Amino acid sequence: MLAVFAIASVALASLAAAAAPPAGMRPIHPDAHLIKFGFADDQVEWISPAALEVLREAHVDLTQGVDAVRAAYPELTGVSDTVINRLGNHTIRGPGFIDITGFEFVRRASFDLEARAIYPTQPTPSKYPALTSMFNSVNAAGLQSTVQTLSNGYTTRHYRSTNAAAPATWIQTQFTNAAGSANVRTIANTFNQPNVIATIPRKAGSTLDEVVILGAHLDSTVGGSTTARAPGADDDASGISILIQALQILSANGWSGSRAVEFHAYGGEEGGLLGSSTVARQYKSAGRAVHAMLNFDMVAYQPTANPVLTVLTDTDAALQSFSQQLISTYVPEATLYTNRCGYACSDHFSWYNQGYPSVSIDESGPSDTLLNPYYHTASDTIDKLDFVKASKFVKLALAFILELAE
Repeated sequence: MLAVFAIASVALASLAAAAAPPAGMRPIHPDAHLIKFGFADDQVEWISPAALEVLREAHVDLTQGVDAVRAAYPELTGVSDTVINRLGNHTIRGPGFIDITGFEFVRRASFDLEARAIYPTQPTPSKYPALTSMFNSVNAAGLQSTVQTLSNGYTTRHYRSTNAAAPATWIQTQFTNAAGSANVRTIANTFNQPNVIATIPRKAGSTLDEVVILGAHLDSTVGGSTTARAPGADDDASGISILIQALQILSANGWSGSRAVEFHAYGGEEGGLLGSSTVARQYKSAGRAVHAMLNFDMVAYQPTANPVLTVLTDTDAALQSFSQQLISTYVPEATLYTNRCGYACSDHFSWYNQGYPSVSIDESGPSDTLLNPYYHTASDTIDKLDFVKASKFVKLALAFILELAE
């Protein structure tokens, strides 16, 4: 989902675990969690496990006011008026808080790994004539088929459902059919929904050890229920469909570049970027060099006459600038928007948090009036989507890969 922490706004930090309590603060419960609800050092508060569970899982309508919220959710009795009012006044849409305890959201001015990345000053289509035939292979029906399977083939793709691994297995099969089993692997999570990764290895003779990553999340949600119908057609079966088709087209053309390219399907994004943070931490620990990471989270709800591609501008300025130029050059039929997460809104932040250059390009931003009103509900269904317009994201993915990995 594009706005997994949708109750936050540009004025709020993501819900995050603070490293240590301020002087004089003590937990209200032996197992309490210290949450950070703003950017200032003193904008932290202890909350009970029960309150955290409600904020993480329930469809809490924070716009009702403090008294109504507490009446509906007695577990929030220990949560201060300040926190409830602050969040209520900045609600956009969404089911409520997401617990990302253990995910340290950090904004930094520069990173050692990020400093390695130098992007072209301008896209150069003349250098990549193969893109012409690749673009001709982009197929809206193929995207629709993927979304049909993921949104209607499973009651829910909730990361804690009893069938949580099944959609990951299906994606693994699609990756394997395109890239071969030797180039597909999984990375386990602490829950039964692994991350699935397909790789197009760098071409023989290349000495570049950097990788270009495209990612999307495979899980869906309607809040806390692990059994309720959660089709997640736009959020984010649509993003997964872009990855699968881009991989299929590149593989069918026998393409390989100077840099390896990876396609990541993440589990547990709706639980707080869980799968992507696991993968990003592993890459950082192993010293892996990531040249660029591009995230797709909700791309097919396109209610306007022209397709819209929105670049979220919270992360790496150089990669954002290049991405905007890429859209203008290769997808001129689309309308280019920019927007801000204002918080850790999707999986690209897992990579940014580890010091890697990343960007998310989606149908809209969290505060955009075009944001899909059906996401996180049982109405996020395939009939609401436009796959002809969504196919422009496949063109973008292919151009991104060839420009940065050829």
